[in-house]
Amino acid sequence: MDSGLSARQRDFRSEILRLAWPAIVENLLHTMVGIVDTAMVGRLGAGALAAVGLGNQVNQLGLTVFSALATGSTALVARHVGAGEQDRARAVARQSLVLGLFVSGTVMLIFLAAARGVLGVLFRRAEAAVLAEAAGYVRIVSLAMILNFFLIVINAVLRGAGDTKTPMQITALVNVINVVVNALFIYGLGPFPALGVAGAAVGTAVAQACGGLLALWVLLRNRLLPVRLTDSFRPDPEVIRRITSIGVPAGVEQGMLRVGQLIYTMIISSLGTVPYAAHQVALNAESLSFMPGAGFGVAATTLVGQNLGAGRPGDAEKAGRITRSLGMLVMSSMGLIFFLFPAPIVRIFSHDPEVLAQAVVCLRLVALAQPSLAVWMILAGGLRGAGDTRAIMKMVMVSFMGVRLGLAYVLSLRLGLGLTGAWIGMVADLFLRSLLIQRRFSRGGWKLIKV
Repeated sequence: MDSGLSARQRDFRSEILRLAWPAIVENLLHTMVGIVDTAMVGRLGAGALAAVGLGNQVNQLGLTVFSALATGSTALVARHVGAGEQDRARAVARQSLVLGLFVSGTVMLIFLAAARGVLGVLFRRAEAAVLAEAAGYVRIVSLAMILNFFLIVINAVLRGAGDTKTPMQITALVNVINVVVNALFIYGLGPFPALGVAGAAVGTAVAQACGGLLALWVLLRNRLLPVRLTDSFRPDPEVIRRITSIGVPAGVEQGMLRVGQLIYTMIISSLGTVPYAAHQVALNAESLSFMPGAGFGVAATTLVGQNLGAGRPGDAEKAGRITRSLGMLVMSSMGLIFFLFPAPIVRIFSHDPEVLAQAVVCLRLVALAQPSLAVWMILAGGLRGAGDTRAIMKMVMVSFMGVRLGLAYVLSLRLGLGLTGAWIGMVADLFLRSLLIQRRFSRGGWKLIKV
């Protein structure tokens, strides 16, 4: 009996790693797009670095909607694939594209028209020159928003079907294009103009557009979940309702995170350009650990969804627990590296002594929360695969909006702890969320959710 259980656990580990390692690499490469922008623009000074950071905060608001649709698509595709219902999985993929085309086009138009106004409202204490460059960054990146949506949602559909390698390969190409175009337009290599911050935006937009076109081509030729141009793309209210029933709570969750991040960023940006630049550097450094958590979270989403679709709720829970353990091992190891060797890591992103000094403190603080972050990211992935997005939304509302923002405001501004106080608030939030998600997963009510 024990040997049989051990064999089953080995099967789970093998499947988890098969799904997780391409997702980890994909997420690492995806994050590298932002890291490359930060590292290359960082050579232009703290002002340029702050402009890219503020611009990305606004762009992330639009991506919140895409992430919501992607969550619904992944969960439903995984359920249908697990149940052997390929035609229904394809219908979900088609309706995700139809719904998202309208949404992404709307978001693009809003950002093109109102980028400067949005930035001015959100970051009114930021320097005028920084806001002007950030607005230009937002407008340029927005031009590729529709194709970026295709990139995000098609990759989500493929992951739900159990294919994590193809999204990894597409993202690798996006990263290469971003680096090349960045170099050409940020610094003005050869005949190309030196555009600085705008050049970083051009690199991101061109890379995302190419990635979206490639993702469409892959979906049309994919054998695992083939979608054809001759298929019906007429809106199907029932399928759209099912996508949004999962996606809307996920969107509210992501929206709260984005708005919360904006408020959090407003608190930090009010401390000055150097603390904000240090914040950006520390975030980019920490993302090196964040990406393994996201990768294992993808594995949990796929395996939980597919096992529930196949009528195996016990295996779904077991997959979630084993994935959590593996992810905690990896992220705790990264946390140890962050704590022991923060200075060499943050030097990748900036050479400003004042920025580096503050970033080192932040990286050491968040190193302590890496096990908690792993628990949150991976078990939240499992609950998303089950369609239990409302519970995740409520946890974010309590922990992020209450604990992180409350402590950040009091510690950094009222008690004068500055950037360190804001990051203490972040660590406290991660500890609480890990406790809440563990409790929810252990109770098992998510196994009974119908999607």
